[in-house]
Amino acid sequence: MHVLLLPSWYFPAGSEEIAGRMFQHHAQALQEMGMDARLLYIDHSVRKSPLYHGTEHLEDGVRTFRVQQWFPPKINRMLYSLWLDRCVKDLIRYIRQQGRPDVFHAQSYQAASIAARLQQKVQIPYIYTERLSGFILKTIPTFHIPFIREAMLQASVTTCVSPGLQQALQALSSKSVMVVPNFFDSGTFYPDPGVRKNDFFTFVSVGEPAHIKGLDILLKAFAQLKSNSPGQRMKLILIDRIPEQERLMELARTYHIEEHLEWTGLISQKQVAEILRQSHVLVSASRVETFGKAILEAQACGLPVIATSTDGARYILSSDAQGQLVQIEDMAGLMTAMAHVMTRYEQYDPMAIHNIVKDRFDKMIIVGQWVALYNSLQA
Repeated sequence: MHVLLLPSWYFPAGSEEIAGRMFQHHAQALQEMGMDARLLYIDHSVRKSPLYHGTEHLEDGVRTFRVQQWFPPKINRMLYSLWLDRCVKDLIRYIRQQGRPDVFHAQSYQAASIAARLQQKVQIPYIYTERLSGFILKTIPTFHIPFIREAMLQASVTTCVSPGLQQALQALSSKSVMVVPNFFDSGTFYPDPGVRKNDFFTFVSVGEPAHIKGLDILLKAFAQLKSNSPGQRMKLILIDRIPEQERLMELARTYHIEEHLEWTGLISQKQVAEILRQSHVLVSASRVETFGKAILEAQACGLPVIATSTDGARYILSSDAQGQLVQIEDMAGLMTAMAHVMTRYEQYDPMAIHNIVKDRFDKMIIVGQWVALYNSLQA
């Protein structure tokens, strides 16, 4: 089966950026299941050259097609509609050159809107999958909503990554929205009893941007915990390239914790997993999470997680054995939970935590659901 993934965003070719990396992992997993999974990323934006540029490369084993050309900012309904027409031409060009896909899998609403517009010319079934927090935060531009409704109407199946996001999306359509969560790769994220934990009790956080991830709250909670536990050696590792790092470092200096922080910058998935296995606890202080991939991957490595009660965290952390939930923006509650887990750390069983998430989110389980959905569209 020829499955073409259409991401709404994607990392630059040859980079270690993580934006959209999950779409590549999705295609790789489908290939492991024997499918002809490819990826087409259409990037018509103000950042690109006026000259049309298209490439095809094998990127980490995935046939990846990239198209880019200048397009003005999509600031109103007319420009957005013109942008969709431009993207549809790219899809038609792909079909003429590479053959007709059996199914499109549109990742997020802009890609789904392209697939819906294509239906006026070429009838190819598509699945629309949503993961954007903007639906929960209600920050989706108003003039995009009619296009989203049309994308949901035309889609053979609409899915999202958590029940919280499902509720927000369901308000836009009378057609049912399915929950199919993200997966983790147990070949990368797993507990290893042979790995020695850091000598300092290590909290770790993964992701940016700073405000959405609640990194200001996390630094304050860590500073208070450090002040309350003067004899405890501890550190906080912040993973990812964080644009607001300088501002956060100034905050850390204000709270006198700068020497207890470690900033990794952008690193590979393998390096993330290695750091997780050497650390003790993942802390997610997010103000919003539609899913929480970092939470899942930390759990897969056997770490207990302390997380704010976002839609994604509530979905993943289904048992007290996995860690603790606290209220969003509750610095004192976050600090208390960090102290509680630190002082009772031995009560958490890494393999039990891994098995809880493996039974629900293992790659083969989730990808099996996708394969069944794709096959159902061909019945």
